[in-house]
Amino acid sequence: MQSSKTSQAFDGMLAYRCPRYDELPDLMLYRDQVMDELARYTAPFFAGRDEPPITASMINNYVKLRLIGPPVKKRYSREQLARLYWICLLKQVASISELHSLFRIQAGSYPIGQAHDYFCTELEKALQATFGSRDFSAPSSAQKVTPESELVRSLAICFANKMFALRFIQAAQAKTPPSPT
Repeated sequence: MQSSKTSQAFDGMLAYRCPRYDELPDLMLYRDQVMDELARYTAPFFAGRDEPPITASMINNYVKLRLIGPPVKKRYSREQLARLYWICLLKQVASISELHSLFRIQAGSYPIGQAHDYFCTELEKALQATFGSRDFSAPSSAQKVTPESELVRSLAICFANKMFALRFIQAAQAKTPPSPT
């Protein structure tokens, strides 16, 4: 039986809807605006955690590491925002070098908008299965199932399961008073 705190934490994950590529701002954003958008998009995943989803220095590092292209006149595009969204979430379960490989594979397989929307669909399905039904048998939503699409699907499922574990631990910690030191 789930406690009400656990149930509330799970309900937030069940209700989460990823921003689709066409819903991301189509105008160039300054870094602070990018951080605000990403904080809003990822809020359910970082609630109750001390660290923000992204900082200015993280963005600078992602540019230096070539995970995203450099800003143009200090502004970031929709494509960069989409990649930063992926980074905010998937850095929880994949290393920077693994994300670099993912982006290289993705760029050679699908246009960014299609890849982003596929990731969103698979993440929502993974969250529903992980926090709701616990039924992981739903087929891929890819138009054509490929090793590349299964890579993205697997990362979405991995991320959803990590969020499940973190939410469960947070709810359990909230019920248990801290032990005396």
